[in-house]
Amino acid sequence: FGILFWSCILFFVFQVLLGLLLTSILADGYLSSSAPLEDRHAVYAYFGTFSRSIYSMFEITLANWPPVSRLLAENVSEWYMVLGMLHKLTIGFAVVGVVNGVFMQET
Repeated sequence: FGILFWSCILFFVFQVLLGLLLTSILADGYLSSSAPLEDRHAVYAYFGTFSRSIYSMFEITLANWPPVSRLLAENVSEWYMVLGMLHKLTIGFAVVGVVNGVFMQET
């Protein structure tokens, strides 16, 4: 139980830090810019507040990651495509794989 608990805590901390980082970057740069209003509303729907950002980070990691990644790549910058793929390859596969392995070993 202890290893599974700490691996889930570590996973949650990664998600919180990345969510805070993306919310901060997007709020300061993109959401306050002169970008088209529809694009800013779409980005705000995923990353406008801390809770929306955390929810989007869990969605990227555990569920349907292409829509969120594509939204950032098409509306903000294409460099977010690289960030989305790196996040999925590192956090999505490695960390979730470790949590699954620990869970399977513990049960």
